[in-house]
Amino acid sequence: MNAQHAIIVFIIGSVILMLFAFTLVIFLIVHKKKRYQHLLEKQQMENTYQTQLLQSRLEVQEQSFKYFSEEIHDNIGQLLSLVKMQLYNIRNNSKEEEIITKATDCNELLGKAITDLRNVSHTLNSGFISKAGLAEAIEKDLEYIRSAKDIKCTLHRSGEEYSLGKERELLIFRIVQEAVSNAVKHAAPMAVDITLEFKPGAFIVVIADNGSGFDMGVDIKGAGIGLNNMQLRARLLNGALKVDSVKDKGTSVRLELVR
Repeated sequence: MNAQHAIIVFIIGSVILMLFAFTLVIFLIVHKKKRYQHLLEKQQMENTYQTQLLQSRLEVQEQSFKYFSEEIHDNIGQLLSLVKMQLYNIRNNSKEEEIITKATDCNELLGKAITDLRNVSHTLNSGFISKAGLAEAIEKDLEYIRSAKDIKCTLHRSGEEYSLGKERELLIFRIVQEAVSNAVKHAAPMAVDITLEFKPGAFIVVIADNGSGFDMGVDIKGAGIGLNNMQLRARLLNGALKVDSVKDKGTSVRLELVR
């Protein structure tokens, strides 16, 4: 009986120990799962907060762009148009050849300035960008660069074009605009080439220039607010932004979005 009792006690003890171990394992799994869920929710809240912060920041920026656009169009543009009309009247009413020639030259320069300002006004205004579409808005921006900076700017399109939505296209345009602006300001390129690839499952835009470039291992750390703005917008688009540059050989900016 003692032996049987000992076996029964051993079996019961083993079962209790196994149940305890099983309960402990379940507890640890549940605890770990809850902790992971908590961290996940915390991360999601942080991501949501950061996204909302980015959106607010970009909305403020777009409002500023709109204000400057309207100021250029309604005030500066109109004043220059009035000056152009006065020069036109001086040219028509003057009998001196020198004054007529100078008034004509000034009139032509003012006409170019008004056109350039109108192009700048359009590319600052999100309403125009939404109405014109991505490709046309980029072409308008390049038109200004060609005129003002004497840089060869080319836009290439491949694939069957489709809409990416007004908000996404505005963000994409601002990335392109920032990349082109950075190239013109800092790299002194002779040419800027932009390619829009409309693939069935993805959209890709590449902005390449043949300017001075920079050292990716050193200069990328201090690339400044321009690159930071592009990266922020790429995050809002859930896109992949890649910058490649070689000293004295140019820079390439590539943005890829899943459609």
